[in-house]
Amino acid sequence: MGGKARAPAAPDYLGAATAQAQASERATTAQNYANRPTVNTPFGSQTFDTKAVVDPATGQNVTAYTQNVTLAPGLEDALDYQIETQRDRSKLASSFIDRVEDEYKNPFDYQTLPKLAQANAPTSLTTNLTDYTPRLNTAFSFGAVPTIDSSFRDSVATQLLNRMQPVHDYQQAQLETRLANQGFTQGSEAYNRALNELNTRQANERFQALDQSGNEAQRLFDMQINAQKTGYDQNLGAAAFQNKALSDAAKLDKSRMDAMNAAIKQQQDMNQLFADAQNRVRQQAIVEQMQRRGMSLNEMNALLSGQQVGLPQFPSFVPSGRAETPNIVGATQMGYDAALGATNAQNAAFGNLLNAATQIGSAFAFSDRRLKSNIKRIGTHAMGFGIYSYTMFGVEQYGVIAQEVQQIRPDLVKRHANGYLMVDYGGLNE
Repeated sequence: MGGKARAPAAPDYLGAATAQAQASERATTAQNYANRPTVNTPFGSQTFDTKAVVDPATGQNVTAYTQNVTLAPGLEDALDYQIETQRDRSKLASSFIDRVEDEYKNPFDYQTLPKLAQANAPTSLTTNLTDYTPRLNTAFSFGAVPTIDSSFRDSVATQLLNRMQPVHDYQQAQLETRLANQGFTQGSEAYNRALNELNTRQANERFQALDQSGNEAQRLFDMQINAQKTGYDQNLGAAAFQNKALSDAAKLDKSRMDAMNAAIKQQQDMNQLFADAQNRVRQQAIVEQMQRRGMSLNEMNALLSGQQVGLPQFPSFVPSGRAETPNIVGATQMGYDAALGATNAQNAAFGNLLNAATQIGSAFAFSDRRLKSNIKRIGTHAMGFGIYSYTMFGVEQYGVIAQEVQQIRPDLVKRHANGYLMVDYGGLNE
């Protein structure tokens, strides 16, 4: 079988792609140029310089852009000052690293802190209540005048001073350390004055403790005086009032018991007061030691986190959009598809003509060149002659030229009585 038209030649896709790439490159170049305007503001100006260079990766000639920012004179000076200040701040912060290392190389020292205090149980002031039991004196003698028991006063004072001493020692050690860190040498006037102030304050605290212990002893002495007087008054009541005297003595014993319990409670409260004071001093020492350990690190971080240098922001502008390049490859493909579709349509029409001739067997039809007009070759038959589109008898048709077929296959051509040549189209399918 033959007779179909040849497909159109494949288009030059490489050439089409190259042309499209060149168009895209020109559009990109135009867009780049449009997107780099000169910007002038009160802060300064922003410009672009261009230079023709060779791309080292591709070897192609390209345009290199250089962005230039020129600040106003006053703003440029301000930026220089900011940069210089930031540089000096960073340099100063870097010098703190040795101090930070010294402060953190040793673990937190709990041994130098004041001990954690707890309130001790109060010491019993009097354990033998019989010493205070009144005796009925029938001789109406007032008896010996009691004296203040100094041993009790000394006991209370000693306990108070013993609890105050660790706090006073720690305060003096902290003061000496602080004075040494501040550069005051031992024996100097400022050094001695600070120690004298501390000693004076501590002496006042000790004096208050002694005064409190003396008050307590005086109170018990007064109680003894009152007890003696009560005994004397009871003796005056004679035997008739003995029961009342004994009752009063019992009440007096209870009063003394209450007084002793009150004294014990007071001592317990004082113990708790000193324990709380010592624990507060310990807590303050912990806070101070932690603060001293982190002082250099905090100072360094404060310097490094200062204001950062930044360029002034120029106003933005709306960049131009990129121009769309022509779709040369697509257009080429569409043209090829159209030509291929026309060829397929022509081959289909010619095939229909041959199929019709085949169905009626050997069928001769007029195909003389002299009867045809608008002749256009659209393909080549397998036997070697051409296939054409033409107009014959006023109708557009597809077929062969009888004169060409006669030269190759004369058996398929005959002459009509009117003198025009006819072709056996059924034989063209053999």
